[in-house]
Amino acid sequence: MYEPQNEVSPQTELDALQWGSLKDWMQLVRLPAVFTLFSNVLAATVLIAGDFGTWSAVVPTALASLAAYWAGMVLNDVVDLEEDRRHRSKRPLAAGRISPVIAGHVGTALLMVCPILILGVTVFHTSQPLWQGAAFTASVALSVCVRAYNSGLKPTLFGPLLMGSCRALNILMVGCTVLCVSEQAELPQPLLYFAAAIGVYILGVTVFAGKEELEDSDSAALLLGLVLQVVGLGLIAFLTRWETRVIAWPASPNGAFPLLLGLISMTVMHRCLKAIMEPKSRRVQLAVKHSLLTLILIDASVVVMWAGPIYGCIVVALLIPALSSALRVRTT
Repeated sequence: MYEPQNEVSPQTELDALQWGSLKDWMQLVRLPAVFTLFSNVLAATVLIAGDFGTWSAVVPTALASLAAYWAGMVLNDVVDLEEDRRHRSKRPLAAGRISPVIAGHVGTALLMVCPILILGVTVFHTSQPLWQGAAFTASVALSVCVRAYNSGLKPTLFGPLLMGSCRALNILMVGCTVLCVSEQAELPQPLLYFAAAIGVYILGVTVFAGKEELEDSDSAALLLGLVLQVVGLGLIAFLTRWETRVIAWPASPNGAFPLLLGLISMTVMHRCLKAIMEPKSRRVQLAVKHSLLTLILIDASVVVMWAGPIYGCIVVALLIPALSSALRVRTT
């Protein structure tokens, strides 16, 4: 007599929830790149406060930045699930180690956490209403841009612009939140200039990484990405010309700081030019990884100039966990 076997229907497999391992989530959020976010937070704080500021404000602000950043990384893989199954089948979602529905809910929740934390910081501290509103508005705009990027706009020309805007808005959000607990009445021009420059730099990195998973990338797109990165670095090199306060760097800031940024730029250009000359997937991915982690050195340069070498060394130290985690999980 025929006896029916216990079979798992496709619908049952679809409904099965996979939470994955800690390493899967580390890969999903691109753990090494997280430390570039922390360096951005510290640089923005130093531009406002001249040091690492009030920890009761800076720590939750950093967590808010982290929530928005992780939301972007998680939702990115949710949106790219079908493409990842074709080109990046080992990614946690594409391999089925983490269920897309779980990742989607986590990403959405993190987007909500960001403005809630910023609102909590500004309410908890005695804050100026202007900067309280500016910080909360920047946090909401950041969450909106993260969601907009991880939508139908991602593959369009607006995708890289939104990615650059996310980094710029994050810096503005941090700066305005730090202003809430300071006695300053005006938003320092260097913060606006720095946010715009980092936004252009990340725009370039995003353009450069557009087809990194393909065996052969478009050399013209890679060249455009490199040009945008160099423009962003050039803007940062002239950051000191917008400063009116005493700067901690002992040498002439208008000479030493551009030289320092020039040396950093050479490493980025070297790695990217190698990828342009031989646009293979591995070379492009290494160039993107280098460009992202170089953010820590860029931010450290700003911190050294505005707060001194001790603070700068603390930011540079973020390279240690960034590089060590990059040995275990991919940066891009």
